Amino acid sequence: MTRAYVEAPATHFRLKPETWAIIAEEYKNGATAKDIGAKWKVAPSSVYRYACRDGWTKKGMGDARARAHARMVEAEEASVRSMQPVGSRALKALFQPAPADDPEATDPAALSNAATLASGRAMKGRLWNEAKALAGLAETYARLAKGAEAARLTVETIDLPLLFDILVTDNEAARARFALWGDGPETEHYALRSRYWEIERQNKAAFNDYDLDNTRRIHGLERMIRDLGGEPPAADAE
Repeated sequence: MTRAYVEAPATHFRLKPETWAIIAEEYKNGATAKDIGAKWKVAPSSVYRYACRDGWTKKGMGDARARAHARMVEAEEASVRSMQPVGSRALKALFQPAPADDPEATDPAALSNAATLASGRAMKGRLWNEAKALAGLAETYARLAKGAEAARLTVETIDLPLLFDILVTDNEAARARFALWGDGPETEHYALRSRYWEIERQNKAAFNDYDLDNTRRIHGLERMIRDLGGEPPAADAE
């Protein structure tokens, strides 16, 4: 309480029940009758009298208040534990599937960058041990990223018979991988599959144009031969 409260003499105001309810809460929470009397300008004896009459004396309320406070502390601790699991619960959470909205959760290169950034921030904050641990973590993820890149299948590393089969053989199984029927733009590799069919369409159109030009040239030559009195050679039978 401030000194002004202590020195203010009680004037024995007649307070409303709502005001006494506020005084009761302050008294229950540890304020003394003397301090309350100075603050609210009531006699300490009036505080004692109301406390005895309404059942909020410190003796009567102390145990209930202590139990309520203990329950509040336990609830807060339980909330913290639920947000920061430890032991088997924490380990179980580590093996949950990667979230769909975080594709970088399984990307070692992205994780290496994140650990490097965190290490730099720890260094600037003079958290030497944390910075060292994070730098080691970043290095580990960088090695994983390098290994994943080396294992990635490319035109240079693909098995040669498989590459031959893809390029030369009319492989319906391979073509089926690019199917678009019933799929929308939100499906996986939709843009890549659309590009495949666009290239297929362009190649077929170019071949048809080439074939049509050849057919026209052949017919033109045949007309020229007939105009000269000759007979075009018969086409070889298949």
